Amino acid sequence: MCLILMAWQQHRDYPLVLAANRDEYYCRPTTPAGPWQDQPGIIGGRDLLQGGSWLAMGPNGRFAAVTNFREPPPAVEPPRSRGRLVSDFLQGVSDPAEYLAAVEQQGHLYRGFSLLVGDRSTVGYLSNRVRGYRLLEPGLYGVSNALLDAPWPKVVAGKAGLAMQLTSSTLDSTGLFELLTDESLPELPAGISANGDLVAGPQAPIFIRTAEYGTRCSTLLWTERAGGMTLLERSFESGSRQWSEVCHRFGDS
Repeated sequence: MCLILMAWQQHRDYPLVLAANRDEYYCRPTTPAGPWQDQPGIIGGRDLLQGGSWLAMGPNGRFAAVTNFREPPPAVEPPRSRGRLVSDFLQGVSDPAEYLAAVEQQGHLYRGFSLLVGDRSTVGYLSNRVRGYRLLEPGLYGVSNALLDAPWPKVVAGKAGLAMQLTSSTLDSTGLFELLTDESLPELPAGISANGDLVAGPQAPIFIRTAEYGTRCSTLLWTERAGGMTLLERSFESGSRQWSEVCHRFGDS
């Protein structure tokens, strides 16, 4: 039940602002965000089972982030890991449109996903549960384990919270992390009934804590008009709000 909130070209000084939670089983081995020794230039967290990532950045303002689709498991497991979609983009030189067009042709090789990739000029979105990729216009976006901007309560609440954070002339990382650690049940958008775990269950809040599964890390990623790019991440101990923090940055060159 991951969550990605993104503001594209909505702030005078920060063209891209991304705030994300990764929700996963506590037992799944993971490394915190950092440089990848075997793939120089990539900075992000890493899944040690499959070797991919859920969110990472590279040089020249490049980033990628992926969420899984909420759906029953397939009868036959597709051969490719969705986490590789992140590292493959950052390893390559294709622009977002070229990369998403290529991935679309191979979408059947993955379980369901929502994928965001971008550079300093373009951000694109693709899911293998609908046809066609999108190059995104300036705006506020949110995605959990469904299509982009599906009106899940946590997505709607998260986008509203991100919009409030962007009213300041400076970027408030403390406020953004407070948004990502909100454990309250979101208000229901119009047309959404109060049934199901997406609305009232343990996985409904933005920040999740259950016995075996929950929010493993919260990540902020932003670019600056001057050229810098920063990734700030808090990793949480299993089932708690105790965290450790790392910060990585690409310079202005």
